[in-house]
Amino acid sequence: MENDLTFVCISDTHCYNIPLPQGDVLIHCGDFTKSGQKEETLSFIQWLKKQPFKYKIVIAGNHDISMDTENYESKLKQIHHKVCNFDAQELLQQLKDNCIYLVNQSVIIDGIKIWGSPYSLEFCEWAFQIKKNDSEQFWSQIEKDSDIIVTHGPPLNHGDLVNNWGIKKNVGDEELLKQVLKIKPKYHLFGHIHEGYGITEQEGVKFINCSLVNKNLKVSNAPIIFRLPKKQNI
Repeated sequence: MENDLTFVCISDTHCYNIPLPQGDVLIHCGDFTKSGQKEETLSFIQWLKKQPFKYKIVIAGNHDISMDTENYESKLKQIHHKVCNFDAQELLQQLKDNCIYLVNQSVIIDGIKIWGSPYSLEFCEWAFQIKKNDSEQFWSQIEKDSDIIVTHGPPLNHGDLVNNWGIKKNVGDEELLKQVLKIKPKYHLFGHIHEGYGITEQEGVKFINCSLVNKNLKVSNAPIIFRLPKKQNI
């Protein structure tokens, strides 16, 4: 419909740059690379350039380590097994030139406010990590009038069940869930836990884990699509 926006939502593509359905707004919830290597990131940027969406919204994930430029040179660079002499800031700027890149901030599209963050609970000391004790304060910065919240990591009990490596456990962020339920956006989009793909609902909020790959890092899920009416004509 002319007064609606069609959102196409994906996460955890991990270097699989797949064909996408048509829409107005593409949202990628992070982990577009396997380990943030320069070649992986450039491949994603080239793929992103070709996508015919009017708006392309991207956050990074814990695997996209070169995007965490505050920590890359001092700590995260050692994750790369060979000598890396590229400029992470320059690589990040190339990504920003081809999308709306969100780091704890929002964008308004046709009156719809979308707030995004690449952060998730601490795991293996990769990129964009929050210590559990800092989680409540961290998520208090989510803007209260957000219509869509985009994070890399899941909230507790929604798309967060790990069933791998002999572990079966809900690993989502309890403080993130509390904040989302306080704000009550229409949608909370995320990824990170590959086994958690799908849609759940609580207190009128739709929670969507958009991970395209499964726990074996093979593409097994489809992009998730929804529509929202524009709040204003721009």
